[in-house]
Amino acid sequence: MKILDCTLRDGGYYTNWDFERSLVDTYLVAVNQLPIDYIEIGYRNLPQDEYMGEYGYCPVSTLQHIHEKCSKKIAVMLNEKSTKIEDLIQLLSPIEGLVDMVRLAVDPKNFDRALGLAKAIKEGYDIEVAFNVMYMSTWEDGFYEKLHKLNGVADLFCMVDSYGSITPQEAKAITERVKGELQCQVGFHGHNNLQLGLVNTITAIESGVNFVDGTIRGMGRGAGNLNIELLLTFLNKHKYLKVDFNVLGDVVSEFEPLQQQYQWGTSLPYMLSGANSIPQKDVME
Repeated sequence: MKILDCTLRDGGYYTNWDFERSLVDTYLVAVNQLPIDYIEIGYRNLPQDEYMGEYGYCPVSTLQHIHEKCSKKIAVMLNEKSTKIEDLIQLLSPIEGLVDMVRLAVDPKNFDRALGLAKAIKEGYDIEVAFNVMYMSTWEDGFYEKLHKLNGVADLFCMVDSYGSITPQEAKAITERVKGELQCQVGFHGHNNLQLGLVNTITAIESGVNFVDGTIRGMGRGAGNLNIELLLTFLNKHKYLKVDFNVLGDVVSEFEPLQQQYQWGTSLPYMLSGANSIPQKDVME
């Protein structure tokens, strides 16, 4: 099983993807010493009308810096709804050799269109392709029937509990159903609206997922993600891996000022949104 930390990407929803270089360097030093396999550092985007910071674009110079500083595998995300196949030359060609994985953020209703994008990446670039499908709590039978189309295309299929809505029983059932359709690796990305991020992730692990996500202090969109420090503490306790808690404690402390400033985490509005599958974006606004 692999652990992916997506603090800079998912946490960027609070900071507009701006992070101080000193904080990022401290984060990278810690990641190098912790049992984390991948880091997802942000989005690759064409120029946008709205403001997005450094990690909303991940320019080549930034990726070169991180590639030099980080010993772990590096991922970036493309937002499928705003990315066309013809954009890939501009978005991916300059960063080949600097990143190991591209994760596509996919709305399940756009599955077929996203499949074409994934195929173009797989055929044109020497980069792992992950298919991150959102809104896990809303998937219907017709969606599962399409999953076999990803065989031979995706290296990783990541189940995203965007609303923080699912229960452990649902996590088990969905994971088993997805694994029955796919030949690629399967991952889980949980949100914490109902404080079920850890138990859902543990359930997904017990059900056979190959990747799990987390972030420092749970920093992430809306109510936030599973705290990577909580996941590592749990896995250390059960002797799945070893953690240097001095290193972990230091990097967790470095993110404390941001948490005090932005106050991410669950609350009654986020709990209600999780219970009713209401988008995090609507609650944040």
